[in-house]
Amino acid sequence: MSDFTPTGRLTSWDGRAPDLRDWSDEDVLDGLRQLGTDTDQARFAERCAAAGMQSDIEEEWIDRMPMQDENFSVFVWMAARELWERWRVPAWPKDRLARAFLYLVDADYSAEWADTYHAPTALEVMDALDAWLGAEGRGAKDLEEMVELLGMPAAAWPGKMLDAMAEWAEIGNVALALRGGAFMARMLGNGHALGFLAAALVSARMFDRAQSAALEVPLDAPLVRGFDELVGYLCLSAGDAMLGNHWITLADKASGIRHSELTFAAEAVRDYLKEWRAEGGDRSDPVTVPERIRLASRQGGAQACYYAYMVFAGTNRPGGQPA
Repeated sequence: MSDFTPTGRLTSWDGRAPDLRDWSDEDVLDGLRQLGTDTDQARFAERCAAAGMQSDIEEEWIDRMPMQDENFSVFVWMAARELWERWRVPAWPKDRLARAFLYLVDADYSAEWADTYHAPTALEVMDALDAWLGAEGRGAKDLEEMVELLGMPAAAWPGKMLDAMAEWAEIGNVALALRGGAFMARMLGNGHALGFLAAALVSARMFDRAQSAALEVPLDAPLVRGFDELVGYLCLSAGDAMLGNHWITLADKASGIRHSELTFAAEAVRDYLKEWRAEGGDRSDPVTVPERIRLASRQGGAQACYYAYMVFAGTNRPGGQPA
């Protein structure tokens, strides 16, 4: 190390036990000045807006240091992120957005970031994702490349998003969960926001609200991956045989499932629908669906939700086809 001697708050800096969140803006800026970077809120925002990657700024600042020192390199690296979050700079390079996406969908990473930085709100991240991915020429492949920057497999993000939506629903933020469903439908090119929301609500054990969401899914929604079957069960458990028959019939045609492959609950549902169709298919009044069929449909819905989630573990292609 050179004969560099820190002054002020920087003298107490310990990268193994960082306390940057407790520093004032001026303390952070003074530390950066001592380490070769002179900036302020306006200049920093301008540099962020021009950055291709957040790491470009971090490396640029570390290269300016008057010496090579791991402890102070940690300070410079953390200061760039701290100021970005603290000042709510409206610039989202791809690597920063990747971290924000992981913060959005990964509970452990979210807690770690919240403890270390002034983390953005979920709505701020969703706004940034919509803006970045909605730019001309961008789409699902850019999302896959983005999430892979931090080591998440591209195929993992839909399941992660569904898990996050369930957590948001559990704390009462169903509106954010619905927005997550819309994001999934747009990026995957199939499904429907309400169908994904219904799955998240089932996962959160909020069956009444899941049924309500399922009943609102448009008949022409491109549901695949088992979400069509899930929505059918939910509609039938809510007492709507017509909608239940619509979605379950489509799901069975797509999967080619045989009666012998069904669970007891699923068998009961198919037998009921077969009888319902034979009698004219006009039994759409909720009171005409027997309680035992509603309960069987609810059980079938829970099972279908599990399989719909699991399909994302091995594929990121529409229609459940292997990647």
